[in-house]
Amino acid sequence: MREQVACIYKCHFIHFLLAKYNRKVDTIKKYLNACDTSGVDIVVMDLSKWFKKAVRDVLGDPLIIADRLHFMRQVYWALDEVRRDVQGDLDKKSRIQMKRRKKLLWKSHYALDEEQREKVERLLQIDPRLREAYQLKNRMERWFRESDKETAAKNLDQCLKVLKASKIEGFKRVYRTFMNWRQEIIQAFMYPFNNGYIEGVNNTIKVIKRNSYGIKSFERMRDKILWNQEIKKVMGS
Repeated sequence: MREQVACIYKCHFIHFLLAKYNRKVDTIKKYLNACDTSGVDIVVMDLSKWFKKAVRDVLGDPLIIADRLHFMRQVYWALDEVRRDVQGDLDKKSRIQMKRRKKLLWKSHYALDEEQREKVERLLQIDPRLREAYQLKNRMERWFRESDKETAAKNLDQCLKVLKASKIEGFKRVYRTFMNWRQEIIQAFMYPFNNGYIEGVNNTIKVIKRNSYGIKSFERMRDKILWNQEIKKVMGS
């Protein structure tokens, strides 16, 4: 297998491209057909069924890997949905305190010190829904951190049984998403490829957009992005 990987990912540059026209499968296919994809055997992508269909139609049957960031953030979004629901039932002072603790709930339980663990426990005592959501998040994080190519599938199936039994709608969606993308997610443990570089480019583009306070011209925005990337190459960063 040739060691060429295409990061077919909705990075902001492609967002600009598609937003100028549309985001239909045919538009994505037209974009891919305009690229040289003859050597592409592996595609790393986010969990977009439209990108998946376009990739299948244009490239045939490449190996598709779900990007780690994008499938794991589904878990954190589900946790935060519960946090917001619980937060909405609290008085003003408690709402503010819980909102400020969002990052603490998201933080890996592996990295919490004793004081932070106590703060988390006080939050979890507020509502059993939040405790269940936090426990599910931790279970998925353990699977993600501790699994390898030999154990990822078996461990994931065990986690999915627990998610399926949950009454929390956000985690039911996580279950459905992981079931729909199970094979692509398992591939992320089989191969050392991810969209880390593209995510770095995304962050750079966000900074450019923010510092520019908006750019009316698509072409000018494109030039600023490409110029910034060329500068990084010259500087060796």
